[in-house]
Amino acid sequence: MEGDGKGARRVPRDGGVPRGTGDTPGRFSSSARSLLSIIRSYHLFLGLGVFLALFPLWADRISRPLGIPLVMVMRLVGIYTIAAVGLNLLIGYAGQVSLGHAAFFGVGAYTSALLCLKAHFPPWLGIPAAVAVSAVLGFTVAPVLRLKGHYLAMATLGLGMVFFVFMREMTWLTGGNDGLRNIPALYLPGLAIGEGRDYLRKEYFFIWIIALLVLLFCHNLVRSRSGRAMLALHQSEVAAEVMGVDVSWEKIKAFVLSAALAGLAGGIFAHIQGYIDPNLFTIVLSIQLVTMVVVGGMESIWGAVAGAGVITFIPKVVEALPKWLGEVPHWLEKYSNYEGIIYGLILVLTMVFMPKGITRGLADMVRYRRSPFVNPWRKKALE
Repeated sequence: MEGDGKGARRVPRDGGVPRGTGDTPGRFSSSARSLLSIIRSYHLFLGLGVFLALFPLWADRISRPLGIPLVMVMRLVGIYTIAAVGLNLLIGYAGQVSLGHAAFFGVGAYTSALLCLKAHFPPWLGIPAAVAVSAVLGFTVAPVLRLKGHYLAMATLGLGMVFFVFMREMTWLTGGNDGLRNIPALYLPGLAIGEGRDYLRKEYFFIWIIALLVLLFCHNLVRSRSGRAMLALHQSEVAAEVMGVDVSWEKIKAFVLSAALAGLAGGIFAHIQGYIDPNLFTIVLSIQLVTMVVVGGMESIWGAVAGAGVITFIPKVVEALPKWLGEVPHWLEKYSNYEGIIYGLILVLTMVFMPKGITRGLADMVRYRRSPFVNPWRKKALE
């Protein structure tokens, strides 16, 4: 004890600072641990953000030698990432198959385009309206979720076909096969995004900021109670219902959210393209989105980025082959003629050799090589 009176206070045996007098080192270490925990939880998000921020600095230098406009293509990768991550929530997490997501993508595109062209809405209001209309449409057709397996796949496929015919035949509204032209470029209040000399780079950053926010939202969602509920009904709907999960409501939430994200992607797509027609939203687009989910990895939010990148860059690489090889067969240059075959082969090969997708497959390969408990050859070498 220090002092003889009642005001004496105890001095710690190690001579440290008494509690209550400013435990700065303890607070600092606690803050450091919290920061490290956040970095561990969001290291992929932070790494992707840094890569995307630096990408335009070096992409322009190699675009011309490669023959691929990298920044322009990456805009499309960002758009398809938004749609693919929403579809991944539905297929990979909730276990509900959809072959008609091109319909929601197209509804978003047409909603924003028509509001801007007919009602003179600004794009920054047209795109949220596209999200809302797509979500409402998703909720309206949600009763198809009573079906299961291939019955659900056929029902959603029919939904996509109905939308395509509707958009093609309603010429007074959509322009039919002639489409809608002169769709306003992206802009925010006080900021022209889709205009000026550097519009590609501004659109690129706008799209990827939205995509990163969507990825962050979905990353947190799948780790929440709703995400665990979706995983539960994916494994077994009966078991999930016994455990207290409202199976019907969880399916509807996943379907509506995936439709809303597809609408968001479609709304942005309409404004960066400046022109849309029904032929852009056929069954091919639906298969393309499903392929992105499967290739990137189901039950992997970040796999949507990998899948969107691979599938979007394939046609660009094929178009650049004559510049790389000098001369290629004439049929190889017409990628659209065998696009469906390529998607089919990618799906089959992925399901056979990497059923968990690129992201999980490569991660497992790294773990397999590094872990002496899994790799028998490495374990034997260590012994």
